[in-house]
Amino acid sequence: MLRYVFRRLLTAIPTLFVIVTVAFFLIRVAPGGPFNQERGLSPEIRANLEAQFGLNDPLWLQYLHYLGNLLRGSFGPSYN
Repeated sequence: MLRYVFRRLLTAIPTLFVIVTVAFFLIRVAPGGPFNQERGLSPEIRANLEAQFGLNDPLWLQYLHYLGNLLRGSFGPSYN
C-alpha cells in the first residue's frame, strides 16, 4: 500500500508541473495585459507598473521567477 501511495505521489509531481506550465503560458500569451483596462494610465505609468511586476522581462525569465515563487509559496500580487 505504501508503495502504491509513493508511486501515485511521484506521478502527481510531473502532472502538477505540466498544469502549472500550461496555465502560466496560456495567461501570458493571451492578448492584452493586466493594465489594459485602466483607461486613464499614461504610457509612463504603465511602463513603470510593467517594470515593477516584471512584465517587461523575457517570457522564459518570467517563467523561472514564477516557478521559484511557487516553490517558496509566494503566489505574488493580485492584478485586480
